[in-house]
Amino acid sequence: MMFLLSASNSFGQIDTNLVYEKADNIIRLIENNKIDSLLISSTDSIRCLPCNEVGLKQYINSKIFFTQRLQEIFTPNLIARLKNAEKLIVEESEPYPSYVVFYKIFGRDEIAFGHEGATFGIWLRSNEKLKFTAIETIP
Repeated sequence: MMFLLSASNSFGQIDTNLVYEKADNIIRLIENNKIDSLLISSTDSIRCLPCNEVGLKQYINSKIFFTQRLQEIFTPNLIARLKNAEKLIVEESEPYPSYVVFYKIFGRDEIAFGHEGATFGIWLRSNEKLKFTAIETIP
C-alpha cells in the first residue's frame, strides 16, 4: 500500500513537516559525519538497496554502515543534490511501516537525453519514532 503525502498537511497522526525535518536532519548528520547521533537516530540495522552485495532483504549493522559504507554512498555531490532537491513523502507498509522521503536528485533528460531522472529515498520507521532505517534509489 502506498500513499503520497503533501508537504504541509498531516496524514493520520503524522505531521508531514516532521517527516521532512527528520529526513533532512539525517542528511545533515551524514554531511557532518556525526556517527554517534546517526546511531541514536537510526534502527539497529540499515536496509541499503544501493549496496549490491547485501541483496534486497538483507540489512547492514548500523555501526558498520555508518563507519564503513557511508562515504561511498553519500558523496559530496549526492549530499548537495539532496539538500536542493524537490521531495515528496510516500507511506509504505512493507517490509515494515515507514515513511519514505523521496528526493528528486536528477530531472528528466539531465543525465542523458531520454533518461527518466532519478530519486533517492530515505526510509523512516513510523512505528519507531521515525528512526532512519533504509535508503533506496529509483531507478
